[in-house]
Amino acid sequence: MIKLSPNRRQPLGRCATLVLTTLVILGVSGCSYSPSFNLLGSYFPSWIVCFAVATALTAVVHAVFTKTKLVTELWPLPVVYSCLISFLSCTLWIIFFN
Repeated sequence: MIKLSPNRRQPLGRCATLVLTTLVILGVSGCSYSPSFNLLGSYFPSWIVCFAVATALTAVVHAVFTKTKLVTELWPLPVVYSCLISFLSCTLWIIFFN
């Protein structure tokens, strides 16, 4: 068993405590505003609506890709469409809710 000397049992230094406190304050400050809106009497988070609209837009883009036969050039399709949904969802959120 390793025994620590009394000098090694010191609590965090002032600098480490200041850094930890700053990180906690910055992390909690992101929770101050919840972007939600009233939709038919219920409050929905904006990201759910952006995700649903992005999924519908991806279905439209898929139809266009299929019509123009571009879908044969895309590979792997699950990754392409997942990235497209993420891109459209983030873009819609930035445009309408930020």
